[in-house]
Amino acid sequence: MKIGRRIAFYYMWVTLGITGALVVVFYFYTSRYIDNVYYSYLAEKALVTAGKHWERDEVNAQDYALIQKRYNELLPTTREVIFNADSTGFHSDSLRHYLTEAQVGRLKMREPVRFRHGQQLGVALFYPDNEGNFILLIFAENDYGQQVRQQVSWLMLLLLLVAVVVTYIAGKVYSDRILAPLQKILKKLKRITGNDLRVRFRPTGNGDELDDLTRSLNGMLDRVDAALSAEKSFVSNASHELNNPVTAIQGECEIMLMRSRPPEEYVAALERISTESRRLGDLTKALLMLSRQNRQLRQNTMEAVSLTEWLVRQCGENPRLILTVDPGGDTFPVVADPYLLGVALGNIIENACKYSQGNVAINLGRENGQTVVEVLDSGIGIPKDEIGQVFQSFYRARNSREYRGHGIGLNLSANILSSYGAVMEIVSEEGEYTRVRVRFVRE
Repeated sequence: MKIGRRIAFYYMWVTLGITGALVVVFYFYTSRYIDNVYYSYLAEKALVTAGKHWERDEVNAQDYALIQKRYNELLPTTREVIFNADSTGFHSDSLRHYLTEAQVGRLKMREPVRFRHGQQLGVALFYPDNEGNFILLIFAENDYGQQVRQQVSWLMLLLLLVAVVVTYIAGKVYSDRILAPLQKILKKLKRITGNDLRVRFRPTGNGDELDDLTRSLNGMLDRVDAALSAEKSFVSNASHELNNPVTAIQGECEIMLMRSRPPEEYVAALERISTESRRLGDLTKALLMLSRQNRQLRQNTMEAVSLTEWLVRQCGENPRLILTVDPGGDTFPVVADPYLLGVALGNIIENACKYSQGNVAINLGRENGQTVVEVLDSGIGIPKDEIGQVFQSFYRARNSREYRGHGIGLNLSANILSSYGAVMEIVSEEGEYTRVRVRFVRE
């Protein structure tokens, strides 16, 4: 069942429940009111009946004629039963045929009593007279009240049905109107294909949840579009980079097989093939690491790595590296995979050495409670308009293309470091220096 119809049915059932409860309350209130009115008529009838039987000797003829007339006009279909209270009236089994013990007790206290006898309503009255004390019972069926109840029941049932139908129609129209923008969104979503993600949704301008949904979908489509574009670019660049060493290896093999050559030429060709093979292997490893998500990177062996000890080893292997560590005896531990952390920091240090001729300064310390590794070189630098793009896969600045490389080192480093809660920042001046700062926000 669609949402619009479910909303309409929901409000229909809510209306049915509330209106039904109100109808039931109104019916019982009306029924009780009708009975009370009829009881008042019966009480009046009882007094008139008592006057007809026992007041004839106490009033003049004209007043008695009025009593007789009122007796004939008021509820002519009533039945009356009279008991002599001075004899066995209160103890009569016939009286208890109509009244309960509690009602008889109230009657002894000379209170008028209302009672039911089958489908009939009745009033019991204790009437003292100079001729004696009497108990008078008047009862009859409330035919007119039953007709009123029946008419009220049908009217309320009709109103209930009308209310339910109107509520359903109004709910359906209103829900369709509310969900109309959602229907438009669904139609546009069905037109989206993997080759065309340019579809965007226009907000309604109402500032409601549908506007939030529209903005979220547009943001999601932007991210998916950017991810697919990046994936296509990655595949294209990766194919190109993988093709270069493969082509070189294939070319060397073909040249060597064209004719017999001296052993020295075979050795030189094999060395070139070995170099290209290592290059191909390194590129493949880098691509595999680059394709892994942050969650997959964090699934590797995690342990506390001392940045001080790791940088000291690097400086011992390369005399161009000058390490400065803040005093205090801190080893600057970072929880990470030792191998991946070495790859990330190693790429940064390798780039600093590759694109400069002099020494490379490495500073290790703390800033605002965060561990900071800074690598500073005085090499070719990075053009200002390209600093924001060097983190993209296979991107190489225009002044670095004469150097050997693939353009994936910084992207791989940034991906690994971000999985460990680190942030990499680059400040550079073309032809003067490049400063790379790695801040470990989460250790």
